[in-house]
Amino acid sequence: MSTTPSDRTPSRLRIALIAIAGVVVIALAIGIPALLGGGSPEPAATTPAPSETPVAAPTPTPDPAAQLDVPGYEPNPGPFSLTPVAEAEGETIDAALALDAGTARSGDVLGFSFEATELASPAWGSADSNIEPMLAALDQPILRFGGVTVDRRTWWTSADEPAPEWARATVTPADLERVAATAEAVDAEVTIALDLGHDDPQRAADMAAHAREAFGERLLAISIGNEPNGYHHPDDPERSIRGEDWTTDAYRESLRTYADAIEEVAPGMPIAGPGAFDAAWWRAFAEAELPTASALTMHWYPLYSCGTANPHANATIENLTSPEMRERAQRFVGRGVEAASELGLPLWVEETGPTSCSGGNETSRTHAQALWTTDFALTLQEAGASRVALHSTLQACRGGAPMSPICASGPHGDPGELFSGRTSFLAMMQLGWLPEGQTLLPTVSGDGEVFVHGVIGDDGSLALMVVDQRDPQTAAGAAPVRISAPTGVPDAPASWTLTDGSRLSAPTLDATQSTLGAPTALEGAFADAELTPEQPLTITSEPGSTTLLRFSAP
Repeated sequence: MSTTPSDRTPSRLRIALIAIAGVVVIALAIGIPALLGGGSPEPAATTPAPSETPVAAPTPTPDPAAQLDVPGYEPNPGPFSLTPVAEAEGETIDAALALDAGTARSGDVLGFSFEATELASPAWGSADSNIEPMLAALDQPILRFGGVTVDRRTWWTSADEPAPEWARATVTPADLERVAATAEAVDAEVTIALDLGHDDPQRAADMAAHAREAFGERLLAISIGNEPNGYHHPDDPERSIRGEDWTTDAYRESLRTYADAIEEVAPGMPIAGPGAFDAAWWRAFAEAELPTASALTMHWYPLYSCGTANPHANATIENLTSPEMRERAQRFVGRGVEAASELGLPLWVEETGPTSCSGGNETSRTHAQALWTTDFALTLQEAGASRVALHSTLQACRGGAPMSPICASGPHGDPGELFSGRTSFLAMMQLGWLPEGQTLLPTVSGDGEVFVHGVIGDDGSLALMVVDQRDPQTAAGAAPVRISAPTGVPDAPASWTLTDGSRLSAPTLDATQSTLGAPTALEGAFADAELTPEQPLTITSEPGSTTLLRFSAP
C-alpha cells in the first residue's frame, strides 16, 4: 500500500495520542458527574492498542554476474589436515628440489586460449556476465585469441564492411575495447593471432594497430596465423585454405610481408610464432628473421591419437594419469625450449589441452583431467615454458566444450553470458595460489604416480604441490613423502615453517566433479612443522589428489 507524507506518523506516537485521549475521556466521565452531584460513574470501556509486528527485511537476491560459479569449490573449508605419518602405507617417496636457471618463473604463466571468434562474444565487458569474477579467480590469467577460426571464420573490419560468406564472426575495434576492459579488470596479459589464411596483410596490420590501441602494454604480442602447417591438405581439399604451393618457404615470405605491413601502422609490434607443433615450421619462423620476433610459440596436445594407431596416445584416463605423460612433455617441450633458446627467445605453449580429438571421450570433464592439468602445467614450467594456455571456449557446457575448463551455463543454441568452471578450472585456481617466484627442478623417487613440484617465492616463501595420480578406489592409502629443503637458493633461510594447505580431490578418477578447499591453517601434528637443510620433513599424500603446502620464511 502506498503512503503519503501525512500518513507516515510513527505508530508509537499514534498510540500515545490515543492513550492521552483516553485519559481525557475518563477524566471527563468522572469529573462531570461529580460536579453535577451524581454518584460514581461506570468504568469507561477501552480498546487495546494494536501490537507492533516487526517486518523482516527481504533477503537480497545475489547478482549472478557477481558470482564465482565453480562447483566443488569451498572457500571456507575449516582447518587443513594431513594423514599422520604413522598411518601412511608403502615405501617412503623422496623428493629433492633445486633452483635451476632453465626453469620458468611462476605467476602470470597459466591461462586460456580462446578461438578468435570469441573476441566478438557479448560477454566481454557485460554487466550481465560473470566472466570477470571467473577470470579473476585465477590470479593474473593469460588470455590468447587464435585457434583454427582465426584463419577460417573470423572477419576483422574497422570500417563496417560486410562480412564475406566464409566468416562466422565479425570483430571490430569496439569488440577489442570490451575485451581490453576485462583484461584490465582481471590483470591479464593478452596475445592475439591475425588471419594469415586469406593473404590480406593490410587488414591484419589494421587489426594489430587497433589491438595495440585497445590493450596497450597488456598486449604482449601478435601472431601471424595459427598452425600454418595445416593450411594445405592434399587429401582433403575442403580443409585447405592455401594451395599446393604453400610450403615453409612460402610461409617465411608471407611472414615478412605481414611484418612489414604491421611495422608501418604499429611500429615495434612484438611478433610471436609460428603457433605450430611441427619443428620444421619453428625453423621457418626463425629463418624469417623478423626484427620484432618476441617468442617462439608451439601447440601440443599429448593425447593426439583419435583412433587405434597409437594406443599410448589415445584419450583414456589410464593414459592421462600415466607418468609417461610427464616424461613425454619433458621431452617434447624441452625440444621447443632448446629451439627458442637458440634464437634468444622464450617458449610459449600458446595452445594445449589433454587431446585434440573432436567430441567427448572418457577423460572429458573428469577429476583425472584436473590432476593432469596441475601436473602438466608445472612440468612445462620446469621444462622452461613461460606461458601455458589451455584451449577453451565460451560456448555451452551442455552439448559442447567437452575439454574446456570454463563454459557457459545456457543451452547449446543460446549459451548466454554466465559461466561455470569445471574440474580443470579448480586445478587452475589452486595453481594460482602458488607464490610468484621461480619454479624449482624436482627429483622424485618411485614410479612417478606420486610427484612433487615446488616454487621458491620472491619473498623467500616456499610452496610444494604434491600430485598423486593413484586411483583412490584401488590405492592402499596415504603415501609417505619425505621432502628435502631446496638447494641452490641464494640467501636461503635457516628454516621454512608450514603455514597452510589446500587439497583438490575426488572419490574416483572418473568423477565429474572435484572438491577444492581454499588454503587454510594446518591442525594437528603438522601445524607449524619446520623444514630445514639438516632435517627433511615427511608429509603424506592422498590418492587421487593434488595437495598444496605453503611454507613461510622467517
